[in-house]
Amino acid sequence: MNAFAVIGIVIALSGLIIGANKANPLFTAAIFLASCGGMLGIVIAQRRKPAKAPSKKLDYARLNMTNILAYKNWLQENVRGHDGVIDSIVSTLQEEIVLARSGRIIGSYLLVGPTGTGKTFLSSLMAQALFPNSEPILLRMNQYKHPDDVFTLIGPPPGRPGYEVGGALTRPVLENPYRVVILDEIEKCHPDIHHCLYDILDAGQCREKSSGKLVDFSGCAFFATSNSGVDQLREIFKKTRDFNKRLTQSRDALVAAAGFDKAFLARWTRIEFMDALDPVNVAEVALIQLCQYWREYDIELSYVPPEMLLEAVERNEEFRNYGVRQLSAYIRTETNHAINQARLANVKKVVLDVSPEGQIIVRTRS
Repeated sequence: MNAFAVIGIVIALSGLIIGANKANPLFTAAIFLASCGGMLGIVIAQRRKPAKAPSKKLDYARLNMTNILAYKNWLQENVRGHDGVIDSIVSTLQEEIVLARSGRIIGSYLLVGPTGTGKTFLSSLMAQALFPNSEPILLRMNQYKHPDDVFTLIGPPPGRPGYEVGGALTRPVLENPYRVVILDEIEKCHPDIHHCLYDILDAGQCREKSSGKLVDFSGCAFFATSNSGVDQLREIFKKTRDFNKRLTQSRDALVAAAGFDKAFLARWTRIEFMDALDPVNVAEVALIQLCQYWREYDIELSYVPPEMLLEAVERNEEFRNYGVRQLSAYIRTETNHAINQARLANVKKVVLDVSPEGQIIVRTRS
């Protein structure tokens, strides 16, 4: 009930009480008590009224027409060394998209592997392919180590600090229901966060604590990454080809390695293993990421074969131990000065090269 309706009722009751008082003073008390009871009933009815659903409705016909298969080659070009994982995710996700409906999310994928193998990068690219006009929701789960961090995800109740802005997970979906949600390093958050996700992964919805609105996740795909259980999953994926056996054994291994609940792991569509890349694949991915980095500064970068780059960085111990992330950071450090020089000279095309002495250099391209 809005303020204008309340004011109108008060004015009407005042007139009624004044008129009744002239006829019989006892009417005043009776009308006053009746009005109080009526207002109390209205307040109770308003509080019991279910919260409104999100204003933005999902267009399932539009969602069903999405063709993620068209992006498979693009994904495999940008994430080297994991063609099998990409093929598995894309084919499964396409089936889920065609069957998308209320009450279920369109896929949940747990990507396990050592650091620097492209798990988060692949998740981000999947978001670009699936919903190019929607920013993915990237949640660093190592920041959710306390039980109260559940309210950071689904919004603090009214009266608590931050309730006006809603939840870090729920509010973006209320604003735009077509989303990819990335839960990075999910083994590092508090177990209560896992419990909070049960209904979302199961029924595709939850109620935001801040607004009371029902949040519909049936237009969302979930990706989670984990560095736990790598050795165990490596053996499982080497020895077991049957999908169901592999999934069951992977869940058991992750329960033992990271303390996940089996009930939580059962809610993920697939568990995929992304093992350490071959050195050439690491160099390829690092170069691709470097091209994207330079493109942010409106400079087109081409590069030498990855094998030549490997020779230039073979003394870099971090590259050998950690993979793509460290190699990418190393090359950026080596080429940041060249970006500044290219921008000052208004150069738009450059080549990443290796000198005869084995140094990484950048030269202009005609």
